[in-house]
Amino acid sequence: MRFRDLFRGAVAMWIVVGLLGGPSLLLVAAAAFTATGPFAPHSTVTTDAQFSPGEEITVRGTGGVGIRPGDFVILAAPATVDPAAVTCEWKSRVYSTGEQRSGTVEPVAAEDLKAVVTDSRSGVEYRPVMTTARGTGWMEIDHLTCRGEGVETFAVTESGGMSASDRSTAGAVAAVFGIVMIVTGFIALHLTRRHGRQRTVPPQLASGPPGPYGTGPGAYPRNGRR
Repeated sequence: MRFRDLFRGAVAMWIVVGLLGGPSLLLVAAAAFTATGPFAPHSTVTTDAQFSPGEEITVRGTGGVGIRPGDFVILAAPATVDPAAVTCEWKSRVYSTGEQRSGTVEPVAAEDLKAVVTDSRSGVEYRPVMTTARGTGWMEIDHLTCRGEGVETFAVTESGGMSASDRSTAGAVAAVFGIVMIVTGFIALHLTRRHGRQRTVPPQLASGPPGPYGTGPGAYPRNGRR
């Protein structure tokens, strides 16, 4: 198979990919920007641990509940709790230098969770009160203590989903790639049609229509014979 045939096949494939995949990416971008479809706020979570108000739990390290490094969501029950009434303090592990850092969790709203969520394991309804996505301690939280008026039980979960900034970034990336794919798909389609029209032109007409007898391209002699 000649290189030209391989190239034509690749161009034809890209036309399909560009004109079908491009609009699909734009739909993904629209869903991300509007927080709908797969980007809609979640109504269910899977809690990793429950603890009482004033109780200190170990979220990472030896004897911890196994939360991975990074931010997580703090929940409170009953679901009627006012998130503004909840405060949480954190401590780091004791480092080899003997230092142990501590601080207050700076509250950040859980943007990818609904106002009331249900634990997929127990069926208990919780109110997302804050995430640990801001502040210097979000990577250092190894021990956590929370308190709040009217709170009966606290819980932590990694099922926080995407933040609004992450959704916006994903939407922008999908939109850019979608537009690029559509534009290149139309360019490939235009070049394919142009090449096809050139191949269908008869050789004797390639330089223009026949002129009068004895003159011009493709001219006939006066006796009617070439």
